[in-house]
Amino acid sequence: MSSYDEKTDNAVTALQQNVEMFFVTVESQTGLPECAYSNHISFYQQSKVAVSSIAVRARAIPDNDITVEQVELLKNSLNMLQQLHQLGCFTPGQVENLRTSFNSSITAILKLELAKRRGS
Repeated sequence: MSSYDEKTDNAVTALQQNVEMFFVTVESQTGLPECAYSNHISFYQQSKVAVSSIAVRARAIPDNDITVEQVELLKNSLNMLQQLHQLGCFTPGQVENLRTSFNSSITAILKLELAKRRGS
């Protein structure tokens, strides 16, 4: 198991804030033309860059396979979110389910990093 990495912790926390801002935004746009995927392309681009950076850093740390796997799952979830959004706007129920899913994935990554810091 690798050691705690503060930069990974901070980057994942920043990503969570951006994802939550996205969900708050699309939730407030329900039924409005602004909810369309085309209005949120920059979120997907920025998030993909952030996840890619986290993944590259995670892979560079020896004995960090679990974190690498978790980040890859998060990357796949982001790609699926994008594909779903391209099909149409999200309903409030979809937003809540998606938010829960992303928060669970991000929490798992952060819990592992924090456990590494404690030496667990």
